[in-house]
Amino acid sequence: MITKSIRSRLLVGLCLGAVFVIALAVNFTYSLVKRVLYSELDHFLRDKLAYQQIAAAQTGDRIVFRLSEPLLNTMQDSRRIDFFQFRFIDGREVFRSSGLPEGVNLPSVGLTDVDYSQGHDAEISSEEFEADGNINNHLNSKEGLIPIRCMGVVFEPESIDETDEGAKPTELIKVHLVVAHSCLEIEGVLSDLKSRLLQIGVISSIAALLFTALIVGSSVKPVGLISRKLNDLKIGDEDERIDLKDVPLELVPIIDRLNQLLKRVAKTINQERQFTSNAAHELRNPLAALRSQVEMALSSDVTSDEEYETLYKIFGLQQHMERIVSSLLLLTRLDSGSQSINLEEFPLANLLRKSWKSFFDKASEKKLKIKWEMVGSDISIKSDPVLIGILISNVFDNAVSYTPSGGQLIIESEVTEDSVVISVKNSNPGIQDDEVADLMRRFGRKNPNFASNLGHSGIGFSICRRIVYDHLGGQINVDVTYDWFTVVIEFPTTVVLGNHYHV
Repeated sequence: MITKSIRSRLLVGLCLGAVFVIALAVNFTYSLVKRVLYSELDHFLRDKLAYQQIAAAQTGDRIVFRLSEPLLNTMQDSRRIDFFQFRFIDGREVFRSSGLPEGVNLPSVGLTDVDYSQGHDAEISSEEFEADGNINNHLNSKEGLIPIRCMGVVFEPESIDETDEGAKPTELIKVHLVVAHSCLEIEGVLSDLKSRLLQIGVISSIAALLFTALIVGSSVKPVGLISRKLNDLKIGDEDERIDLKDVPLELVPIIDRLNQLLKRVAKTINQERQFTSNAAHELRNPLAALRSQVEMALSSDVTSDEEYETLYKIFGLQQHMERIVSSLLLLTRLDSGSQSINLEEFPLANLLRKSWKSFFDKASEKKLKIKWEMVGSDISIKSDPVLIGILISNVFDNAVSYTPSGGQLIIESEVTEDSVVISVKNSNPGIQDDEVADLMRRFGRKNPNFASNLGHSGIGFSICRRIVYDHLGGQINVDVTYDWFTVVIEFPTTVVLGNHYHV
């Protein structure tokens, strides 16, 4: 599972928040403008309803208009976007605006008290306008429908008949009046507004993204600096600390606590190193004395074969303990960084052959099949021959010791322009891939194939890792298959001279 960084979380969170706010602002602005425009249109339609009601009058059983023809014409929009229609309650038409074609009727709205003076959205067909031959850009609808806003009311026009005293008044006729206005112009304005608001929203989102990235980058920069400082810290050095000067106030308690933890860890590591070093040094003299006594006893006349065998076993155990002590001392020097590095020019192939001599007899006894594959065997490199010799000897020792009798051992080396690759491959003694991590740990030998009677202490790989990673600046990898156990060492170096060819 991939864990997101604080930077990415802040960026995603703030950007999504900014986009959400911008989207809300765009939607709110659009909705507000739309509501204002339609509110003004409804106000206009109410005024028109009032004017039309005042203009209408009843005489006898007819409805007439008390406006002169020129004044009536001014109430009818020449652009044909403004309409009205008078109808009797039974639906018969009384009068309509000149801009409304005969085949088009306005919706029957405003027939109830609840519906009076309420704006309604509706649509009328534009085909009749086209057939009428007087359609204009204001009524040009791609869908063949013209959106309108309409409003209606039912009223009784004022009677203008003169009646004698005592005569029965004229019965008033109820008339249904509907006024409407084309919304194409408003919808065009709103469409243009929406387009511009979307453009502004996109630009604002991009600007918010860049601004947020800049702010977040500068805000988390101290965290990155702290991370790099932690990577550069040498664990085990009691003087290594993270300076609190550039640490953000929120992180000061964490870093201060971390500094205390580093100090305690360094103190513990140094105490462990000191104990290991002191113990190893103290054991050297008793072991040397024990070796002298055993050698003297072996060189003297031993009374029986049983005594000789016992002394020989003691001598083997003494040598094993000496190797452990020497390895512990070397590991302590490597851990503490006190192991000096002396760069010299030397031929790599000669060093490999020389290191192998110590294990030739043991390999012969086990009848191992040895194969050498070295590219650039005459090349000299500039490095520390002592450390590389210790490194190679440990790898050879493990390979020869744990390869089954009659097994194979392949030693490969290659020198490139700036690095060395050494591979030691031997027949797998029964190691599983999931046991590699245990082998790389100190004294980590859970597999029974790595028995202590082979004379190994379990810290050889730890020594190799320290040399390769800390002193040579390279890497060491272990690859396990069913047939092979392979150790690959690679480290940078300076190539001095030589030609590439196979040996």
